[in-house]
Amino acid sequence: MVLSIVIFIGPAGAGKSSLVAAFSRWLEDLGLRSFKVNLDPAADYVPYTPDYDIRKLVNARDIAVRYGLGPNGALVKSIEIITDNLGDIVNELRGVETDFVLIDTPGQMEVFIFRDIAPRLVESLRSISDRIAAVFVVDATLIRNPEDYAFLAVMSIALQLRLGLDVVPVINKIDLVPNIDLAGDVVSDVVKVREALKYRGLYGEMMVQILDTVWLYGKAARVPRISAMRSEGLDELYRLIHEITCSCGDLT
Repeated sequence: MVLSIVIFIGPAGAGKSSLVAAFSRWLEDLGLRSFKVNLDPAADYVPYTPDYDIRKLVNARDIAVRYGLGPNGALVKSIEIITDNLGDIVNELRGVETDFVLIDTPGQMEVFIFRDIAPRLVESLRSISDRIAAVFVVDATLIRNPEDYAFLAVMSIALQLRLGLDVVPVINKIDLVPNIDLAGDVVSDVVKVREALKYRGLYGEMMVQILDTVWLYGKAARVPRISAMRSEGLDELYRLIHEITCSCGDLT
């Protein structure tokens, strides 16, 4: 029986795999079981031992050779194959006895999100557990100004709409940028970010209007500052996931 499912999403280099590894160790130190799923067919290395590894079904390198494709084409073809086999993949997870299933998605986030695989995966996983959340991982070194933080807020809402799930945005690699100050609450920080964007020209004006929509429709969502490398901030991440999946909190 699976209690909770957490899907880790983010751009290449954000540290999704490292966070899955760190979070699984943290959970196990807490006495909780975790089942780690590598869903990236193009991964050369993952910093944990997958309990289910999609590369046993389809490997992007093999697909590239078989079909004469470049790296991007091979990944797209691999994702198509995975999508066609989602039923079998989910059945592999159905009999697992664990507290958490942690799903590590492909590094090329756009290939996962903007194709059928993402919503179809979520829908299939609902047959296993109704306690599902997504974690949107962002590299702290890329959050350098108000526009970056505004984009984090917008992407969190977009992912929520695309997947039909509550999304926890997290800023990873905080050990590399310890003095980052734009990491509090996506919704309440809108006021602060809006003020800064006033002086950023046309792009700033556009982002202000988008943020107003985020403020109007978005949930209050705290943004944990995390270091997967140092295992920092994982208690806050766990608390937010627990509030989402147990339906006992609104993340405020």
